[in-house]
Amino acid sequence: MTELTQVLGRIDRDGDEVVVVFDRHYATSPDDLWRACTDPDRLARWFARVAGDLTEGGEFTIHFDDGDVPRCRILTCERPTRLVWEWPIGDVRTVVTAEVSADGEGSRLVLRHARLTDGQVAGYAAGWDTYVRTLDAHVDGTPAPDWVATWSALHELYAADPA
Repeated sequence: MTELTQVLGRIDRDGDEVVVVFDRHYATSPDDLWRACTDPDRLARWFARVAGDLTEGGEFTIHFDDGDVPRCRILTCERPTRLVWEWPIGDVRTVVTAEVSADGEGSRLVLRHARLTDGQVAGYAAGWDTYVRTLDAHVDGTPAPDWVATWSALHELYAADPA
């Protein structure tokens, strides 16, 4: 693996709330990118398996290799541009927003994970960064990065972020 020296996301802070933001261009149509972010079969290829009610107000579970995240809930689904869902972390219901739009010859994804704490941000930022890189590979049809090695390198970079 090439040494990782740059993160793809940014960390925004507003008081005690921390938000991780990724803003990425993809050489695919907005419809294809939307499907990659919302279709369970496509999600399983770059993010994780999801199961449950994937309609607005519905609850679903994310099935990661190292454990499940139950009781996620879709707050808003404005097909094919905006998806907002709650991700419970302990007693806090963090919020993930994915916005898809046309961008020149391709499309743009703006992904935000809000309501994180300072203690959580490096791990979740590194996780999303690794998943965004895996989504890049999925859309481009190239090999996905090694998840553990990529996350570990990115975790160090995000943990050093003074923002």
